[in-house]
Amino acid sequence: MRAKEDVFGRLASATGVYRGRGDGPESGPFVARMAVATVVRGRAVTLDYEATNDRNGLQHVEHTVLVAGEGGRLELHVACLELPGVVRFTETGPGEFTAYEGPLVARIVLQLPQPGAISYAWWWSRDESDPREQSRADLRRTH
Repeated sequence: MRAKEDVFGRLASATGVYRGRGDGPESGPFVARMAVATVVRGRAVTLDYEATNDRNGLQHVEHTVLVAGEGGRLELHVACLELPGVVRFTETGPGEFTAYEGPLVARIVLQLPQPGAISYAWWWSRDESDPREQSRADLRRTH
């Protein structure tokens, strides 16, 4: 099975609500929730992701659409308050998506380590250095 079919196909067949915990040098500890759904007769997968913590309440809210792009590579189209408009991340390796354009070098790492589990990490750098993991949530399907 090719990586594209693996990430897209596994998510499309594992829709539902995922909950878990996360942490990172930028985010600090948080509780995460992600709703995974298919749309347009299975041609796209949506990821509605939010992170909260006791100190800041809702600290991140994101609506992302996973699709196969024109060239056949997977793409994440991400809308969140931290980014200007919708930013396209293109798959550069299995489960690794890099910002096609944007104000800073950013990457999203989306892994499916086992059935019913998602690891979702944001990587970026605020300077010219290589991106580092700033926030990662490990989630389990709850229904």
